[in-house]
Amino acid sequence: MGRVDLYLGSDLGLWALDQIEGERVGQVLTEDREIVEACQQLGLTVHCGNPNLVEFIPTEVAFSIQFRTILRPPLLSRYRHAFNLHPGYLPWGRGTYPIFWALWEGTPAGATVHEMTDKVDRGAIVRQLRVEYGDADTGFSLFQKVRAAQRQLFLELWPRIAAGDFPPATPQPQGGGTYHSKREFFALKEKADLSTMTAADLVRLARCLSFPGYSGLVVRQGGRQWELSLSERDPAGPPAADA
Repeated sequence: MGRVDLYLGSDLGLWALDQIEGERVGQVLTEDREIVEACQQLGLTVHCGNPNLVEFIPTEVAFSIQFRTILRPPLLSRYRHAFNLHPGYLPWGRGTYPIFWALWEGTPAGATVHEMTDKVDRGAIVRQLRVEYGDADTGFSLFQKVRAAQRQLFLELWPRIAAGDFPPATPQPQGGGTYHSKREFFALKEKADLSTMTAADLVRLARCLSFPGYSGLVVRQGGRQWELSLSERDPAGPPAADA
């Protein structure tokens, strides 16, 4: 039985630590102090910082889960296999904030495990799950659905990958799909041209950007700045006060 280097970030990476046997982990690489502390409690070898700059001896296999720093070609080349758990239904949702873009553009949403290459989010697809959504979904509700799909994929594939039984992968199509940068996201979130948007589009954009704990759609008007976000109202809630 081989060992796998885990590249972990966010609450999903922390969750993954609770699902695995420590003897299957070579080492953990992270930039999250909470994950560092969890690894130390579990007795796992952990390196904190940019893995492209950290000195360590890799195993033959890497599995990245919500790790935000891009692994550069010199590091990837040291692995026989390197996998990534991506919160998008590739080839749609390449780049940053794939859940937002799926909801805003009406493209497929889901989760994908793919091979990592020097071209970000373009490696061959190992397994993926599509997530359905509708007009009632917000950025947060779709995030919850995608996160559930990510957990399902990890639980399904981790035992095989850790045992050295690598599922076959299918190359992504040459054309089609979507890619978006962080700059595009913030341009739409903070600098949307209201003069070209219908009221329906404005509400839809606010819905896509509604996520507890994060700012919503930023609107500038009359020298002032406003923030718009939406939350579902309980139809059984108290009636509005009389005018």
